[in-house]
Amino acid sequence: MSQPERAEISRRTFLAAGVAVLATAGLGLHGCTPPAGDESEASGNQGGANMQADLYFENGAVITANEQNAVAEAMAVEDGRIAFVGSAADGQEYRKAAGSVIDLQGKTVMPGMIDGHIHTASPDFFDFSLIGLTSADDMLKTIREYVGSHPDKETYSGFGYSASLFSGEELAHGPKKERLDEISADKPILVYSFDGHGAWLNSKAFEYLGITKDTASTPGGQIVKDENGELWGILADSAMSLAADYPFDRESLPQALTEYLAHLNSLGYTSLFSPPGNGFMPLPADAYQKLADQGDLTVRVRGAGIVTSWQTDDDLRKLDELKAAHNGDLFKINAAKFFTDGVMDNESALLLEPYTDNPDRYGDAGWRQDALDEAVAAVNRRGLLAHLHAIGDGGVRMALDAIEYAEQNVPDDRARNAITHLQLVAAEDIPRFAELNTVAVVDPYWHLKTPQYWEPKEKAALGERAERMYPMKSLADEGAVLASASDYPVTANPNPFEAIEAGVTRNLVNGEEYGVPDIADMDDPAYLLWPEERVDVQRMVRSFTADAAWALGMEDETGSLEAGKSADFIVVDQNVLDVEPLAIKNTRVLATYLQGKKVYDTEEAEAQRS
Repeated sequence: MSQPERAEISRRTFLAAGVAVLATAGLGLHGCTPPAGDESEASGNQGGANMQADLYFENGAVITANEQNAVAEAMAVEDGRIAFVGSAADGQEYRKAAGSVIDLQGKTVMPGMIDGHIHTASPDFFDFSLIGLTSADDMLKTIREYVGSHPDKETYSGFGYSASLFSGEELAHGPKKERLDEISADKPILVYSFDGHGAWLNSKAFEYLGITKDTASTPGGQIVKDENGELWGILADSAMSLAADYPFDRESLPQALTEYLAHLNSLGYTSLFSPPGNGFMPLPADAYQKLADQGDLTVRVRGAGIVTSWQTDDDLRKLDELKAAHNGDLFKINAAKFFTDGVMDNESALLLEPYTDNPDRYGDAGWRQDALDEAVAAVNRRGLLAHLHAIGDGGVRMALDAIEYAEQNVPDDRARNAITHLQLVAAEDIPRFAELNTVAVVDPYWHLKTPQYWEPKEKAALGERAERMYPMKSLADEGAVLASASDYPVTANPNPFEAIEAGVTRNLVNGEEYGVPDIADMDDPAYLLWPEERVDVQRMVRSFTADAAWALGMEDETGSLEAGKSADFIVVDQNVLDVEPLAIKNTRVLATYLQGKKVYDTEEAEAQRS
């Protein structure tokens, strides 16, 4: 690819140019004060018809994430849109006309955060959660206590087991059904893994679902069995779809969804891309639509349907129905989710070279290449983007090959297809992301040697390849668009500022989460992963704002603070561009606004809790 072509691709990572604004120095919410001048000046808009404002923010930093990555001094909001961003001097007429002037007192305004891949599910959707537990004994104790204290329930569902907390064969295959049989022999128990790629069942749950040792698995999945061909206790990857009819408390969904979105607002999110999960986390499209119709949706949601290799035509028909039914401003179906492979945990991620601890195994492909090619092209012909899960370098290559086929066979294709997770990427495939206009949806939360996980799982499975996981800088340097994502609830705490810090440091962010001490030096070697792939804080901010908006086709509406765009923004207590890297995670969201309406206020939230 020529340098001019690469430059053009790189240019796509930025949004259309807005107003050039002045950088400010020495910056870092409290209260609204009346605007300067008397009441007649404020309400009469002495600046003229084009200088009205409901809100005017001053005395702080305004990180715009525009094409110039400018930092401004002031911002005005009128009727849900940004009316002005620029210097304090240039904003005086807006200030005079504003209904409220907000003194930032050195705090910072920045675009609302956008999660590029987050599931609409949380541990609250299930009976019990194992997230945060650090031993197999603690997990089993939690399950036993819940079942014992709820004897009237007919079925039990949980979330968050981790195979890495077991040993021997259970470390490789997941925990056995007999462990759950000891807790309940007469009622079904089903527990989903923390990464969404495994389900742990007791014998009664297999019976409830009609799954036997003779049941055929779905492509790219596995009904795990022991050496005698008997059920082990685990449904892996796409085989989890066999448990799709397992009940959970749908009556709690409306309240759980509202609480889920409120939590995301408190973390600074104003937009998200929510795909379905692997058999158990379908997108609750009707619930989202109801919130949107009622005017109660507090985030901008782009969603996806799923397309599988074993019922592709039916999935495409359902996708057409979803797209037609959900095409609003705040909630819209704009994509299809594909699984090209599995995960590293159970060695189902598809590799170009075999697993280090299992030299005969390369992982599992969820598709034949020709079928995936045609399916991605079919999605793009519908005007939708393809969002492909790929963990292993073999899975990433399959995904890129399918996108290349679609690029060559869909006339006037403008879909911004994406590949997510990207644990291993072959060096020769790095430039293809920019060449194929493919978004790299990365999960910076995972870009470190995770305590209690990297050594027993990733290092054992990959050998030296485990030292070179999760590229970012090399993708960006080649012109790829980076969009950051949490994959929540796989990431238990989807705080974007923790991810920004992890992207900058490639090191431990929150030691307490793993029961280990925090680091004091970003170069501390204990958990440092491939430091050459660190990216600067500005690019990390863009990966959660402007570039994430571009990836989802929303760059004309949101993602940066520029005149004319929706007033989707947050107020935080420090300027992340200026603080020490290990302090980025401490950034606190003080207020969150969607379309100019405050949807979260930290003082109000704290008052309600007290």
